[in-house]
Amino acid sequence: MKKKHLALVAASVAALVALTGCGAKKEDAGQAEPAPAPQVQTEVTEFQYISAADLEKIVTDNNQEYVIFDVRKKTDYDTEHIKGAISADVDSVVSEEKDEPAKANVQAAMASTDLEGKKIVLLCYSGKRYAQASTNILVGEGIDPAMIFTLEGGYKGWTNTELLEK
Repeated sequence: MKKKHLALVAASVAALVALTGCGAKKEDAGQAEPAPAPQVQTEVTEFQYISAADLEKIVTDNNQEYVIFDVRKKTDYDTEHIKGAISADVDSVVSEEKDEPAKANVQAAMASTDLEGKKIVLLCYSGKRYAQASTNILVGEGIDPAMIFTLEGGYKGWTNTELLEK
């Protein structure tokens, strides 16, 4: 029983230390004030994932029920992206904790296509932080979370080079 209690206390302390360290930037580590939090909501609902095989079929069939937002950095989008994807760079929220540039990029992507009744597939690096940031922005813009999907595994999960544009 003591071993379980000790393990629980150790895990709690480790979690507290990890969480405390995540809030400060390296150069601010010695200061008492935490780094400012991003203005974009940090949590939404659970992600809905779409497999690479399903997205491949959507792209191949030119399925008009879906629109793909590539939320990676614009320079990465310009280097290579899935055919038909629209750039909606949200890097400023993830790396700099500035939501306005990311919101403007997502709003521009939304304005560039008719979203009425369409499902949005988010393409990010790994299907985590950039997807969360863009989902938060989209929900904030009034998009129903049920209409938002994230590519499982992100861009790393995409293997069909024939459906890439440069």
